[in-house]
Order: sequence, then structure tokens, then C-alpha cells
Amino acid sequence: MTIFTKLRDALLRRTAPKRAAAPVAAVPITTRVDDLPPFTLQTADLMRYDPQVRIALGARNGLLMAAQVDVAGPQPAMNRWVQQQWDRLWTQYAHQLLKAKLYGFMPFEVMYRESQSGEFRGLIEVAALKDRHPRDCRLLMRGDEPIGYVMREKERETEVFAPLALNATFDSECTNPYGCALLARAYPAWYEKWMEGGAKRTIRLRMIKDAYLGDIFWYPPDRKVQLADGQEITWQAIAREVVEARQAGGAMTLPLLYDQDGRKLVDYTPPQGVSGYTAIFHWKKDLDLEIWKALEVPPEIIQASTSGSGFSGRWIPFVVALSAVQTELAELIRCLDRDILRPISQLNFGEQPQYEIKPRPLTEIYAERFGRG
Repeated sequence: MTIFTKLRDALLRRTAPKRAAAPVAAVPITTRVDDLPPFTLQTADLMRYDPQVRIALGARNGLLMAAQVDVAGPQPAMNRWVQQQWDRLWTQYAHQLLKAKLYGFMPFEVMYRESQSGEFRGLIEVAALKDRHPRDCRLLMRGDEPIGYVMREKERETEVFAPLALNATFDSECTNPYGCALLARAYPAWYEKWMEGGAKRTIRLRMIKDAYLGDIFWYPPDRKVQLADGQEITWQAIAREVVEARQAGGAMTLPLLYDQDGRKLVDYTPPQGVSGYTAIFHWKKDLDLEIWKALEVPPEIIQASTSGSGFSGRWIPFVVALSAVQTELAELIRCLDRDILRPISQLNFGEQPQYEIKPRPLTEIYAERFGRG
């Protein structure tokens, strides 16, 4: 039995090789210098519920959906196989692969199968990718390169090695295998928006003030009102009913009563407007724009134009956004090639892969679509 046959059986039977390296604990994210609470994976999950974060992430992902790659090398059959695998992975699992930027890295369990038809019948190909939450995994390293991860399931730990494991990263620099979360860049603006006393809660208090706070009711505390049935109630109870009607949006009726000196016994002072209310709403809008900018999405490519020359004036910020997502695409290609495509190519074809995956510049793709030179 050859080494390639053993590897083929290991992939199809879901058996992992023996442990090759000791687990490496995740490096904690450094606390920011501006005294913000530390950014954690739980924080990233909370940030995904913010509509502005979701819009910016959707814009980035939408720009990447048009990505195309070319595979070049001296082995034509292998080039075609790699191109086929990439096209299918990107078409079916791009939405999962792009989650790497949320946490800095995203571990996947890779499922394989034997191709049943076509030019590559009998070869091993990727059947599915199962994403695992980063909080349940820690990486296994050999030198500076990840070779798999340890996955926690309930009270059991399982070691998964490449090519059965894929570690997709975002902005991994200085040999940091865990990458850097894109959401961490928007964290300061998001925190200022949602924190205690932040923009959202201040706006809520402002609207409550506009709705039914600030009223002043004057009533005689030493007098009572006799109803038609003879029951007597205090003016304090009547004032409480007036307040409840005010909060519910109902109409108010107050008797016109005077004392012996001609002064009103019952009076009402409506709430006064708060000056500078526009600054509060502008504060929240400014934070939303900061979130978009921190996520590398220029506001010009999302907001509708109210003046100017339409899209022609937005081409430069659009190119800025394309350049940002181009680097994300290049890193995903590197991770897929390292953990899946290159090892399986060598297994299938029995020779050292010599191909190169070249992503096509997104600026060229969109320039062709929009008819720009």
C-alpha cells in the first residue's frame, strides 16, 4: 500500500493522523489605550446585530462575490482541477469563508468525497465545509504555520489536522496565526453608540422627554372632589389620572377653579423643548459613519447621492473599497491553497504542485461591468 493510498483512505474514512504538535493557546487581544473594555469574541457577536455593521459587512461581501481567479502552471490537468475546486468552493461557501474577518480567524472541518463523474472521476474532491466557532477551537502550530486545531465538543477535545482542517484568517500579520478581527477596528465607535450614556440611550431619553416628561400639574393638596355618587377623591389622585392620560396620548380636561383671591386652584404647564436636539441626532449619525469607515467601506458607495455627478464622483472611494476587499480575497486564497488545494492536488496527481493561483483585480472586473476604462 503506497503512501498516497493511505492518505486517500484517511481522507475518505475521516481518520486523522497522529498528533504532530502541541496545542498553542490563543493570544489574548491587547486592551485598548483609551480604556475601552477588551474586545472579545462575544463582543464581535453582539456587534453583528448593529444594522450599520451589517450594512457595511454586506457591502464588503457583495463586492467580493464577483471575484475571479486564474490558475497557471506547467501541469494542465492539475490546473483545471484546482480551478474547478476553487470555483465550486467560492460559489457554495464564500458566505462562510468571509466570516473570518468577524473574529480574525475561522476554523473549518473539511469533508471529502471521491468524484463520480467527469474528467476527474476517481479523484478526491472537497464535499463540504463545516464552520466551527472560534471560541471552541485553538490552533495547532508547526513553526509559524498552523497545521490544524483542537476542537472542544462538550467535555471532549478533538484534534483535526490539515487537510481535514482549514484555518481561514483575516489580516494575519507578523506570523500571527489568529489574524486580526475587522470588527475590532469599529469597536470604539460601536461602543460609544451603545454604551451606558452613549448615543442610542441619550436619543431614547430625549424622545421620552419629548413624549411625556416635563409636565407640571398644580393642584390643591388640601381639597377633595365629591363625585355624583357621593364618593370623595383627592386632587392628587386626579392629577395621577391626568398624568396617565398624558402618557397614553389621551385628551386632558381640567376644571377652571379659583380661590377667594382669584388665583387658579388647578393649573397645567406643558413640557418645554430642549435646545440643541439636532446635535444629539448628529452624534449618532457621525458614529454610524465612523463604523462604516472603520470597516473600510466609504459612505459614498452606500448612501444615495443628493447632489453632484452621480456615480462618476464615487469611483475613487469605490476603488478604495475594492482595494480593501482585494487583500481579504488574497488571504483567503492563500489559506485555501495551503490547507486544502495544494495537499489534495499532490495526493490526486502524485507529484509536487507547481501551479499559481492569481486573483484578478476587482477594479478591472468592475471597470468592465460599469464600462469604465
